[in-house]
Amino acid sequence: MQVLLKIVITAVAGGLTYLLTNTTDQPDIWQLTMSIFVGGVVFVVQFLIDAAEQSRRTAELVARIHEGATLLAESEGVLGSDSLTRLVKAAGGLDRREGLQLRFAEQQVEDLATLFNGLKAGRASHEGEHPDWLLGLTDRVSVSIDATSLTSFSEYQGYVDEGAFWESELGLRYLARQRRAIERNVRIRRLFVLTDNDVDDARVAGLLEPHRKIGVETRVLPLPQVDPLVAVADFIIFDQKICYEFQTSRAARENTRFMLETVALMVGDQHLQLRRRDFEALWAGAES
Repeated sequence: MQVLLKIVITAVAGGLTYLLTNTTDQPDIWQLTMSIFVGGVVFVVQFLIDAAEQSRRTAELVARIHEGATLLAESEGVLGSDSLTRLVKAAGGLDRREGLQLRFAEQQVEDLATLFNGLKAGRASHEGEHPDWLLGLTDRVSVSIDATSLTSFSEYQGYVDEGAFWESELGLRYLARQRRAIERNVRIRRLFVLTDNDVDDARVAGLLEPHRKIGVETRVLPLPQVDPLVAVADFIIFDQKICYEFQTSRAARENTRFMLETVALMVGDQHLQLRRRDFEALWAGAES
């Protein structure tokens, strides 16, 4: 179609030239010569324009390929080529006709990019609970897990593992992943900070039992015994490198159930140093 369009434009240009030269009473041979010449020039110019546009597109494509190859090479040096190759192949295998699948996949890629950017900046957050982060870090940890657990038996306070958490699906999966981590010689310490004034020893023993059974080191610390200068919060430190933190929403009125608002991965050296210091201070003052 493009070639046909060029021929039509060339014919029109040649025809107009013939008509113009005809009005000046030029010889027929001169009219034909000028018409053919102008038509040929128009035809060649069209191809030159196409060639220039094609050259521009090729240059842009080469630049994008070069940029992509550079980024891919840099990423392979960090994440490894196998995971990136599988990601690219899997993305290329998606059905382009399935709009919902593509939109969902695009959202997952955006979430992954947000996670990478957050880790680079020192803090990656997610609204609500994120089991994949919790379980994934537990699967990949190689040295240690240090965790605090604010606990209340009297009433719901909005603590992360309060109530029947350790009997829930996520709690049981988390315990199973911790057991496998301990089998890899990972040291796990969990500190239960009890916020109740009167603590039932039997209930505390029942709380600690599933953790001790799989080899988790546990200690208990009543909140009144906590040093006022030490921050008390729900957090988990993985390999002393990543701190997984929880933030619950504040109750707007009485008898309102607290909700887990966000979880965050903190990787900044200064923040990690503070969390490590706070945990060691709490652990030293707790009862085994």
